[in-house]
Amino acid sequence: MSAPVPVFIGGAARSGTTLVADMLGFHPALSPVYETDFVLDLGGLIFGGQGPALEELGAAVMSYMDQWTRPLPLRPHNKRDYEQYHHGPHYILFDRTFGLQRTAELIDGLSQGRAVDSFREFVQALFQEHCRLDGKPRWVNKTPRYVLILPTLRHVFPNLRFIHCVRDGRDAACSALTRGWGLDGFKQAAAWWVNSVRAGIEFGRQFPDQYIEVRYEDLLCQSAASIERMLTWVGETGDAADIVTKYQQGKVRIDPSRIGVWRRTLTSEDQKVFQDTAGDMLAHFGYPQS
Repeated sequence: MSAPVPVFIGGAARSGTTLVADMLGFHPALSPVYETDFVLDLGGLIFGGQGPALEELGAAVMSYMDQWTRPLPLRPHNKRDYEQYHHGPHYILFDRTFGLQRTAELIDGLSQGRAVDSFREFVQALFQEHCRLDGKPRWVNKTPRYVLILPTLRHVFPNLRFIHCVRDGRDAACSALTRGWGLDGFKQAAAWWVNSVRAGIEFGRQFPDQYIEVRYEDLLCQSAASIERMLTWVGETGDAADIVTKYQQGKVRIDPSRIGVWRRTLTSEDQKVFQDTAGDMLAHFGYPQS
């Protein structure tokens, strides 16, 4: 029996990627594993062309994973108190010992000139251990910045499926600017948003069978239909309406009031600045003009 198709989730930060992973994790076959930025960072080291020389690569990889795995299972995060998720602000179940064991195997593969295969086996081993601990057969993996490295991801996982989470860029910018990420005003935030979503769009145009867009607004207002569409696309069946009902039990709620925050917070000048930079992309996704 062939292995399940790997599913990755990404998009401009503050666009609902955690909500998508968290909700899909209510399906009995899907285990969400998310905030795994080591995939991006190690991928950059190994395949980026600007990384250390081969003789230094193993030491750099081990040093990175030694630091990255130290806080497991409680990785740091920037979620606010009002942001509640059933699986938490991150969800990683493999431990430090297992991570470092697999890192040693990765380094051995790199030394043998098996970079692509070894990196794929490394990621799969970690995520499959996560699935085993979660009691589910299949993983879906979310980290927002995946949208920026899709060619590398596809190089390693040629049969991947990518879920691109999209949100009105003005709402995403309003949220991002409160996080202290170094964005200087709405002009820079608009450029950041355009750069992120354009990367997803370009991948989708090149590989349409491996790409799907999910709008944050649809996920909040048409939750069951959005979940059903994603499940069908990744080859799973299930009662999407039941998933949505169970998801909202307890303290977690799907909150449509998060839509259109920009209308209540942006000045007319800020709206114009964003529109001048990102108007074409807002129109592409059907978002109303300022």
